[in-house]
Amino acid sequence: MATTKNWSPELEGLRGAASLWVFLGHIALLVNCKIPIIAVPKLGVDLFILLSGYLMTKNYIERQTKEPWGQWQTIKTFWLRRYFRIAPLYYVLLFVALLAGHYLGDMREIIAGAFPSTATETSRYSDISFFNVLAHLTFTFGDLPQYAYNTALPDWSIGLEMQYYVLFPFIMLLTLRLGFALAMVTLMIFVLAGRYLLPDLYTAFPMPSMILIKLHIFIAGMLVAEAVRQRRILFIALALLAPVVSAMMNIRMDSMQVFIEALMILGMTGVLWPWQQQNLMQRLFSVLRAVLCHRFFTWLGDVSYSVYLLHLLVVMPVIGLLLKYAHLATHGSGVRYLITIGLCFPVVYLFATVLHRVIEMRGIAFGKRVIQNGNKAEKALNLP
Repeated sequence: MATTKNWSPELEGLRGAASLWVFLGHIALLVNCKIPIIAVPKLGVDLFILLSGYLMTKNYIERQTKEPWGQWQTIKTFWLRRYFRIAPLYYVLLFVALLAGHYLGDMREIIAGAFPSTATETSRYSDISFFNVLAHLTFTFGDLPQYAYNTALPDWSIGLEMQYYVLFPFIMLLTLRLGFALAMVTLMIFVLAGRYLLPDLYTAFPMPSMILIKLHIFIAGMLVAEAVRQRRILFIALALLAPVVSAMMNIRMDSMQVFIEALMILGMTGVLWPWQQQNLMQRLFSVLRAVLCHRFFTWLGDVSYSVYLLHLLVVMPVIGLLLKYAHLATHGSGVRYLITIGLCFPVVYLFATVLHRVIEMRGIAFGKRVIQNGNKAEKALNLP
């Protein structure tokens, strides 16, 4: 769910909107407030995935002359950039989540007691076994059903992102061999075929943390990047195959969610499209772009990764304490929802802003130094 700063303000705003969607959606689920669309935070994660596919492709193509895709140095540099963007903050909040696991589990049980439909297996919050911790430190947990959803963090998507980053340089090399459109369609057919050839594998995961379940959404973002770059409608049409794949996979996706996926692809394309003529569509998307470029939304984008990782560590105790001491369950669902947002929003976003500045930005800067020093060392070793 993390990015570099090499993107336009509207992309930053979209990322902020995605993190806010997940934040508001989890609150809606936990206080049993059934708000259509908002109460489906996994769709906010899908928006993050689309943005990730878009940005990775955009940046990789823009750097191609300086960082040729076929060179091992390029692949290694890409992996190091992504690791130091994701890992520093993740490790800090993973430590907090494991340390507070028993307490968070108790709070979660209070919530489940008040709203049984929200019940989950809370023992996973306090699993500090060697293999669970090792799987999370190495980011391999997303490939292991027993560890893929085994902390208090919503980190299943972090493992998913890391799998995508491992594959991404090779996907781009495949586009050189097959052409961009054919490579993307081939990969979507591949993951869809896997759903029917290996059905038990796809359904073994409690969350869609295994890359084959969500690779088609990343690919849709990649196709949007190429559509915008080349101004070709064909790539938009191909991107819209991704919701079709979601529907055919039929893994905890209803028809409304598939429809929202398609709308997200079209909406994201419209915001990013280089409109050249004044018409109704251009005016509508220019208004949306102006909103997303507003300072508030770009700030939401700046802190979005911190918000995503942090918010449940705040939201669950707040709701649990409100249920225990303030009789939150006696209020209507809308009142419960607004009270929880009012208490959690300032706390989550204040701490997320601090984490962004103190850990995220320093982690990125440290990663740049590691890459630069590594490049210098390799050049020195290659000297005659």
